[in-house]
Amino acid sequence: MPLRVFVAGATGVVGRTLLPRLRQRGHHVTALLRTAGRAQGLPGADEVVVGDVLDLPRLRQVVRHAEPDVVVAQVSGFRGPDYDDALARTARLWEDGTRNLVAAAAEAGVRRVVAQSMVAAYCPNGHDVLDEDSPLWIDAPGRWGEAVRAVAGMESAVVDRSDLEGVVLRYGSLYGPNTWYAPGGLVHEQVRGSALPLVTDGVGLTSFTHVEDAASAVVEVLTAGETGTYNVVDNEPAECAEWLPAYARMIGGPAPLSLTLDQARAQLDWLTVHRLTEQRGATNFRLRETLGWRPGWPSWREGFATMFGLWPG
Repeated sequence: MPLRVFVAGATGVVGRTLLPRLRQRGHHVTALLRTAGRAQGLPGADEVVVGDVLDLPRLRQVVRHAEPDVVVAQVSGFRGPDYDDALARTARLWEDGTRNLVAAAAEAGVRRVVAQSMVAAYCPNGHDVLDEDSPLWIDAPGRWGEAVRAVAGMESAVVDRSDLEGVVLRYGSLYGPNTWYAPGGLVHEQVRGSALPLVTDGVGLTSFTHVEDAASAVVEVLTAGETGTYNVVDNEPAECAEWLPAYARMIGGPAPLSLTLDQARAQLDWLTVHRLTEQRGATNFRLRETLGWRPGWPSWREGFATMFGLWPG
């Protein structure tokens, strides 16, 4: 059955992939943009409205006017080369912006809200691959702890309301067109410049999510799935010692440098060391078993190779 879908974050890496998929399903799409100029070349939107998720009065107006059945929050601030700044922007957008979207949706009588989150927020626990019942690392140090607490607040605002159905999709490291892993992106340039090393005694795991798989999960939960959280990741969490050298070879970059843990702590920022040495991967079992969702890119190996034109067909 066609739905009226309101999408915040329509110009982001997931949003641009999502909108055409919604159109293909026959849904009516209203895209929220911060400025009208960003509407140029935006595929899949039936209507474009201008507003900011941090401006609650304006948000109430545009959501009420759109009369959506579902509100989809795909906002993030992960643009530009400075990860700390991007993290701080995203934390504010997720906590305050998504709270505003939920409030505006509830006032407009919307029945379901779908919001994005991240599996990187899980508290590291040994060598385990983590599921949705694993705790978030709300007492993490520094800016990362601030971001995780914002994530926890956002998720609670979405799933704890009794007047609407809230679904949170926790993505892995997003890759695909216009992401940090694509040519010219932050990770791409770090690896080309030997700025992202291996840590010899590190066991950090990364779960990856192709932007197409993130978009397909959003489409899936527009009408299906109980209130709650779902990991949207591929089938193969990867140690940094596995994916980083493979990625470097695919882009024709130098082999990553190798540091000891002490050297890494002395030369790298805390968050990069955490990602390389103790971050945990996640399982997609809940989404697979309850909704039958399957990633179109089951492994980052084929996904990376396709991104760089190395996969046959």
